[in-house]
Amino acid sequence: MEFIAIPSLIFVLALWVAHSIFLNRRLIESQRRYLQFFSDSPVALIVVDRDYHIIEWNQSAEAIFGWDYNEAIGENIIDFIVPHFDKDHVASVLQKTSLEGVSYSKNYNITKQESEIFCEWRNRRLETGKGEILCMAQDITLSQKTLDELNKRSAALESAGDAIFYTDHKGIIEFANPSFFALSLDDQNTLYGSHIGKYLFKERLTFNTIFSQFSTNHTWRGTLTKNSATGEKVFSTTITAIYHHSRLVSYVANLHDITHITSHVDALTYRVQHDPLTGATNRATLNDRLEHAITRHKRRKEKLALYFIDLNDFKLVNDRYGHEAGDRLLQNVAKNIRACLRNSDTVCRYGGDEFIVMIEEVKGDDHLYSIQNAIAAAISEPIYLDEKTTLHAKASIGLACYPDDATDPKGLIRAADMAMYVVKKEKNTSARLPILCVDNHTR
Repeated sequence: MEFIAIPSLIFVLALWVAHSIFLNRRLIESQRRYLQFFSDSPVALIVVDRDYHIIEWNQSAEAIFGWDYNEAIGENIIDFIVPHFDKDHVASVLQKTSLEGVSYSKNYNITKQESEIFCEWRNRRLETGKGEILCMAQDITLSQKTLDELNKRSAALESAGDAIFYTDHKGIIEFANPSFFALSLDDQNTLYGSHIGKYLFKERLTFNTIFSQFSTNHTWRGTLTKNSATGEKVFSTTITAIYHHSRLVSYVANLHDITHITSHVDALTYRVQHDPLTGATNRATLNDRLEHAITRHKRRKEKLALYFIDLNDFKLVNDRYGHEAGDRLLQNVAKNIRACLRNSDTVCRYGGDEFIVMIEEVKGDDHLYSIQNAIAAAISEPIYLDEKTTLHAKASIGLACYPDDATDPKGLIRAADMAMYVVKKEKNTSARLPILCVDNHTR
């Protein structure tokens, strides 16, 4: 039996030795893999003892912070890579790791080159019973700068005085800033999900046409009108197409409210172009319109008519009833003439009691006579000064046509003026018709 037991024992011992060798090799391989992983990890791996002195320092830590292994070993991690203003914060984070086993933080660090970087830290207590802590760090300075930049841009967008919204690559509106909603145009439910073309231009087709006209910097500028809860608003609008790697990613629209400016400009333009008493166009405007009209009619080979109107005995109105009555007479005559003509026709107060009417696209002699009769009838409409006094104006009307009587603005006005004086002279040699008819009229 002893002879059988001894070989068995030797066999068991051999198996135990072989197994031990195998386990030892695996342990060595595991240690080698750990060291390789520790060394080559893209994350800075730093092991500190219970007093926060560095006992391990991998290659990524060298790359991030600048110190090599020999320079870092033995240094207190807080004093070594943490700036003064962040030391207390980092100390509290490491204390939390020692107590709770894990902690996370973001804080500033310093490098060997004395530059400041911003790192994200994940700290874990090692189960060695020695109080050692594994500190894992990533340099997120660039990411943080990008985030800060995005936050600045977001704050600028939120606080911008102009209304701004942006879309996705298909033109669907995704976001608008508070200034947009302050205009009382639409709420989020109506705006978000709408297409920029349909929202701004009523239809996508119009937007597609405009998009084809974008400048080389992918920008379109123009003026748009939209209805709001407080009335119609006019906007100076800029639309920019945003590209990334030659691919369209978004549209950004900027709307600046110019309603008040536009109204002011319109009012100034009206004052520059019109007579302040009667609202009829003034001489300068007539000359400009007449010059353009002659150019158009020359190209189309069409006739253009000019009626020169002079109120008869207008001085008698001022002398008998005062200048206020004369002003009311002029205002009513201008209003009545405009009422009997088309919107495209021009009524001008040329002088004190003189008016000129410009008619485009004359269709023949009958057309000319019917217009003249309509003007004469409009002028003779009763004008009520008070409950007892009614005026009936009379006028001498001269007619000149382009190109029959003249081919330039000055010549055409002169020809119409001469025709008016012929009519006035004929009236003076015939029985006079009084301009003033005073009736016992009650309105």
